[in-house]
Amino acid sequence: MESKQTTQRPVGFWLSAAVFAALILLVVSFTAGLGSAPHVPLLLAAVLAACVGAFHRYSWEDMLEGISAAITPALPALLIIMSIGILIATWMAGGIIPTMVYYGLQIISPRFFLVTTLLLCSLVSLAIGSSLSTIGTVGVALFGIGSAIGIPPAITVGAIVSGAYFGDKMSPLSDTTNLAPSVSDTNVFEHIRHMLVTTTPTYIICIVIYGILGFVYGGGSPDNSQVQATLDALQGNFFIHPLLLLPPLLVLVMVILRIPALPGLLGAALLGILSALFLQGASLDSVLAGVMSGFSASTGVDTVDTLLNRGGILSMMRTVALMIIALSFAGIFERTGMAAALLEKVVSHVKSQRGLVIATILTAWGVLLGTGQQYVAIIMTGRLFRPLYKQYELAPQNLSRSLEDAGTVFGGIVPYSTGAGFTENMLGISAWQYGPFTFFGWINPLIAIIIAAMGKSMPKLKVAKKES
Repeated sequence: MESKQTTQRPVGFWLSAAVFAALILLVVSFTAGLGSAPHVPLLLAAVLAACVGAFHRYSWEDMLEGISAAITPALPALLIIMSIGILIATWMAGGIIPTMVYYGLQIISPRFFLVTTLLLCSLVSLAIGSSLSTIGTVGVALFGIGSAIGIPPAITVGAIVSGAYFGDKMSPLSDTTNLAPSVSDTNVFEHIRHMLVTTTPTYIICIVIYGILGFVYGGGSPDNSQVQATLDALQGNFFIHPLLLLPPLLVLVMVILRIPALPGLLGAALLGILSALFLQGASLDSVLAGVMSGFSASTGVDTVDTLLNRGGILSMMRTVALMIIALSFAGIFERTGMAAALLEKVVSHVKSQRGLVIATILTAWGVLLGTGQQYVAIIMTGRLFRPLYKQYELAPQNLSRSLEDAGTVFGGIVPYSTGAGFTENMLGISAWQYGPFTFFGWINPLIAIIIAAMGKSMPKLKVAKKES
């Protein structure tokens, strides 16, 4: 093994930068240019990185060790992601999510429409952990109402996307919320609590802005036919009761009590199964089929069916595969020294703890702008900066929060991102139009940079160890 180490040649900065640039070029060209999923370009980038490593005399065993070292810490997150699929399916079958939507849709008021939209999308996204599911279901209904009462479509979509990505960032059911702490070596609930520092002022500012815009544009009377059709479909297919709002509150209690995510989520899923069997009258066979393949229903209302037909273990395999491929690239990139070559350049410009956090936010922002993929931004930035946080004795939740403050919330604004493309397909408004009004995505990274520049909310590594 020692002789193998002596024959290895370090990969220089410019070649390392070229490999990373190739990653960005491949992802952008495949996703934006060809409309492809990011899996294949990430795999090609991993192959390119492996070829560069082999040219510099790194053995396949060396690179395989790097892949294993990158994937192993993410295994808990992969299990959590699969459990999220189970939870969504069981909460659908149990009528829990339908109950949340049913009561949420009844609080709409014209002048407070934009604030209501922000809050409702936030609640739904927080409950199901998916920004895209929220946009494609509740967002569609809210978009129609906004158009009927004269709210400019771009502003309506901005409020929808802001609320949806709030839940994508803060929900313990979200894949990015689990991915960021996994990459950073912290736990999901510590991560969520730490994000409140930057997310809370951002959210308050968004409420104020959307409140002002709502009073400016919130005249007229909405056409409630679409909302009423949704309410009728939900009430006709599920037993709706306020008690079914208790399981989502249980998730919030888990955050407070620091219950480990995996057993907590599976326990919440069990409540969904019991509700499906004893309150909704579902058969055990259908519930178990939903756990694997996702809940399935046909209500006769397309928007309701879009909301209901989701979840299951298989629905999460696309995300799991993407994580594994992205982590494989990151593992090879790190083990062959290319990450270190880039990191040395970044380190040369980092002179303090404040500068480290700001550099992390800007790097995650830049990678997201370059690739249009949240996973790539979180994984690559997290892997590159993780050693520095130990060097500067900063607790890992500082890193995980910075990754989400830029790498998650801006994902719905980048025009060639998956989120922006989905939103345009669902609502017919491009990111170039609604992006300026997606205030949550713009303000959150700026608030994070301001707090870091002030030196606030940066717990030290020793403090985190004592608490754990």
